[in-house]
Amino acid sequence: MMPAEHRRATPDGYSLALSPPLALVVAIAASSMFALVAVLVWHTHWPDPPDAAMMRWQEAARVHGEGIATAIANAVGPVVALAVLAGVALAWRVKRWDAVVLALVAAPGTLVCELLLKQVVHRNGPDAGAELLYPSGHVAVGTAAAVTTVLVVRATRAPPRTRVRVARLAGWLMVVIAAARLVQTVHYVTDVVGGAALGLAVTCWAALAITTGRRSALLSAARSRTSGTTQELPARNEEVPPRDPPATS
Repeated sequence: MMPAEHRRATPDGYSLALSPPLALVVAIAASSMFALVAVLVWHTHWPDPPDAAMMRWQEAARVHGEGIATAIANAVGPVVALAVLAGVALAWRVKRWDAVVLALVAAPGTLVCELLLKQVVHRNGPDAGAELLYPSGHVAVGTAAAVTTVLVVRATRAPPRTRVRVARLAGWLMVVIAAARLVQTVHYVTDVVGGAALGLAVTCWAALAITTGRRSALLSAARSRTSGTTQELPARNEEVPPRDPPATS
C-alpha cells in the first residue's frame, strides 16, 4: 500500500504539498526564538554570559582552525548559489513551479531580512565598530539554502533514501557554517543561533505562503470552471427537442 504521505494530493495534482505538515509550527518556533534572542542582545556592545562562556572555546579553536574556518566562510556564497541553481533545475525538470519559486526567493529573501534586522537590533562588538553582529548573515543564508534544498527534494518525489541523505547533508552544512563563524570569532553564539532561526523561519514562511497562494488560485479557478459549466446547462437543455410520448395501442 502506498504511504499516506504520497496519497495526499494537492489541488494541482502534486503528490506532496511544498510546505510539510509541521511547517507552521516550525516557522512560529523559529520566529519566536529569533525574537527572543533579539530582545536579549538589543543595542548591546558586550557579550551575554552564554556568549562569554563560549568565547573561551572560540579563542582556543581559533588558534588551530582559523584558516579552515575562513575557507569555509568564503565558500558559503558559491555554495548557496549552487544550491539555488540546483534547486531551480530539479524543480523545473519535474514541473514543480511552486518549488522553483521557493528556490529563487528563500535565500535572497533571507539575505534581505538579515540586512534589515541587523539595523533594527544594532548589536556591535566590544569595540563598538561599524560592523553589526546580530544575526549572522552567513548562517542565516546558509540555513535558508539548506532547508530549501530539503523541501525541493521532498516536493519532487525523490526516493525516501535520497531525501534522508539530502536532509543529513543539509544539516551538516548548517553545523559546519555555524562552527566556522564561531571559530573565526567574528560572531557570538547568540548571533549564530539567531541566524539559524532567521533562515529557518523565512524559508518556512515562504513555503507556507507559496503553498497557500497556489492552493487558493487553483480552487478559485476550479470554482470558476464549475460555475461556467452550471450556467451553460440550461441553454444546452433548451436545444434538445422534447420527445413525443410513446404511442399506446
